[in-house]
Amino acid sequence: MTDEEKKEFEEFLQWKAEKKKKEEEEKREQEKLEKLAEQAKQERLVAEQAKQERLVAEQAKAKQQATNPSTPNKWTNEKSEHDKFVSKALFFVCSIMIVAFAIILARKENDPYKSPATVAKENIQKKDSIDAILAAQTEKEEKAAYKERVRLDSIRKANRIDQVKHSVKILKAYLSSPNSAGGVDAHLVWKNVSKKTIKYLNWSGYPINAVGDAVECEIRGVSESGGRVTGPIKPGTTYGYGKYWECLWYNYSAKKLVLTGINIEYMDGSTMRINQNELKYIR
Repeated sequence: MTDEEKKEFEEFLQWKAEKKKKEEEEKREQEKLEKLAEQAKQERLVAEQAKQERLVAEQAKAKQQATNPSTPNKWTNEKSEHDKFVSKALFFVCSIMIVAFAIILARKENDPYKSPATVAKENIQKKDSIDAILAAQTEKEEKAAYKERVRLDSIRKANRIDQVKHSVKILKAYLSSPNSAGGVDAHLVWKNVSKKTIKYLNWSGYPINAVGDAVECEIRGVSESGGRVTGPIKPGTTYGYGKYWECLWYNYSAKKLVLTGINIEYMDGSTMRINQNELKYIR
């Protein structure tokens, strides 16, 4: 993994940690609000219970006054301690509900995560960001793989060129002047520059005229032909001087020999095939 990929991965982990922290904070805040709501509910129940007790007490006092008219009605002239408690409880419950409502409203205004639509939108954006990171990483991996293939291909080509260069060296390849029948001899002088003894060397080629066009043998009707050398040709040996393939083509206009390929078989059974595009490395 490259430094840039590591950096992107670390940023992804940091974003994930911040998201987890945000969710934990939201969870704690929600638990706090639920606790306040539960407390308010309990206070409301207490207040309702106190109200019921007060009503029962009023009914009992009213009944007592009806039974004893001479007893002064202090209930209507002063507020009992129980009423004071009920009033305070109701005030406290209302205060808690107002604070809770204000907190919820503030979080809705300041925290977009409280909105389901916003949460869904941000989740999509975060997913898109992750997908973008993964896509970028995949693209980088593909580019790296492509570069590696190019590098290996370059190494393979370089090794192949080196093998070709260390096989044989073509010193001369030419045609003789036409004889009275138009027959031309093919000459090929080469050197074994490998470290192995050559068993057979086969070459192929065709003649061209003075303007560079290929010409055919006027008797055989073919343009491409070739020859074979039988070894053993030891490493470092030059072969071809005084050797030729007689009247390989019959054509008075044949001037030059163009090689198209060389196939080599070594004494150890290995082979080397040199195509026309590779001949430039052994000239």
